[in-house]
Amino acid sequence: MKTSTLAYRGLQALGWLRDRADDISSTFTLGWSHTALWLKAAAVAGGLATAALLLGWAGGLGLQAAHALPWPTQKVADPTGLLATVDQPVRHYLNTHTAQLPVTATTAYALWQAIGALALVLGFCRSSGGRILWLLWGAFTVAAVFTATPAPGREVAAAIAALGWAALSLLALRGISLSPTAFIHVHVPAPPAPPAPQVHTTVHVPHPAPAPPVLKPFDPQQPPSLN
Repeated sequence: MKTSTLAYRGLQALGWLRDRADDISSTFTLGWSHTALWLKAAAVAGGLATAALLLGWAGGLGLQAAHALPWPTQKVADPTGLLATVDQPVRHYLNTHTAQLPVTATTAYALWQAIGALALVLGFCRSSGGRILWLLWGAFTVAAVFTATPAPGREVAAAIAALGWAALSLLALRGISLSPTAFIHVHVPAPPAPPAPQVHTTVHVPHPAPAPPVLKPFDPQQPPSLN
């Protein structure tokens, strides 16, 4: 009895595997629209997992590249002090506001540099996403400079940061025109409507048939009519 039960369950398992194999083979012959639901769910879940792994890998590479940037502003010659006027408040702002975060101030500073460079390049290539990122990056930079600069020179430092950001925006936002678009109205007359059909109604009234002659009784005394 147990042997027959095991054999029956084995046949059920083989049938289930055969049905799943048929679902997979029908995917290649009938297309995605006729694919079994379990295959679609597996494909979506696998795609999301792969995308998450790729994003994590790309993010790790981006952070490593940001750490290895060869142009930290502390080592750049700045005889005018304009670059330090913007860079030092941003660095101080990040040092202050990352003390309680898992990310270090060095990583945040490198990420700030990398995002600014990437947004500038993408904006120059007329990427809409890059230009939005450039606007957000510039707004954050000006706000950080205004917040972290001591009170006596706060407005001047923020103005220098805003002017530098505006100067670089000539490259990042090239091709954008703020002038209103001219609309030329061209009036195209509608084609003349076809003439309305004229309906003529003709009523034919039948003429009454002549009345039959009235026959009078024959009078032998009356002479016959010549008509």
